[in-house]
Amino acid sequence: MKLRKSILVPSIIFLFLAIVINTSWRSIHSPGPINHKVFNKKKKINRGSLLSNTFESVYEHVQKLAPTLDSVVFRQAYIGYLNLREQGKTDSPILTIADLSIHSSKPRLWIIDLERDSLLLNTFVAHGRGSGIQEARLFSDRPNSNQSSLGFYLTGETYQGKHGRSLKLDGLDRGFNTNARARGIVLHGAWYVGANILKGQDRMGVSQGCPAVSEPLKDKIIDLIKNKSVLYIYGKSAKYQSAYLNEQTATQSLMAANMDESKSEIPDSMSLAEAGNLL
Repeated sequence: MKLRKSILVPSIIFLFLAIVINTSWRSIHSPGPINHKVFNKKKKINRGSLLSNTFESVYEHVQKLAPTLDSVVFRQAYIGYLNLREQGKTDSPILTIADLSIHSSKPRLWIIDLERDSLLLNTFVAHGRGSGIQEARLFSDRPNSNQSSLGFYLTGETYQGKHGRSLKLDGLDRGFNTNARARGIVLHGAWYVGANILKGQDRMGVSQGCPAVSEPLKDKIIDLIKNKSVLYIYGKSAKYQSAYLNEQTATQSLMAANMDESKSEIPDSMSLAEAGNLL
């Protein structure tokens, strides 16, 4: 009996000490409650800054290639491109921008390859005569208006028409350019567009609403941008709005492709397409 007591008492004391030590260790090393408000706030800040950081990096690269391309215009075109890619409407790396706020005597059409970090072309483009002779100030999607239509387009198929080989366009902004097919708005070559025209006058000629380009460059341009690449036609208009200028969608695309928020800062060596994959 004494032997049992001599064994039992130390065992009970040892068990008690083990429980006390274990409880104290958990108390010291417990991470405590998570402050979800702070965590979520930090996450929102990262999401909000991701699009801006990426755009700034991409534009810095683009501007070196196309110094006359306005940052506001490019931002809209780029966000629209990301929206359209996120929605599965395009998988082309080609982004074409026509800035009709610039005088027609200046090269105002840019074709950018986002995958190869290259400016493929910067050249002249005509606007519709109904939009203005010297400058494009009026825009419409109405048939027979002879005005240019603003917004996002996907390039379609080529065909032979009255202007020779031409490229059909599909307008995507309802109320602004979705009548493109019905109006016969296409990209085509024209004799009245090109540097040679400026020898006799201070502007390009005007079209019936089509984005007309130089006849000698027509085939090159068509081959570069055909088959569902994005074309963005910009002009000064307080009325224009687009569902494809949704920054949240662009950011969601970015977050889906880049779950690691530490990659929000793009290295200078990263291609424009890789930057887009983060968006």
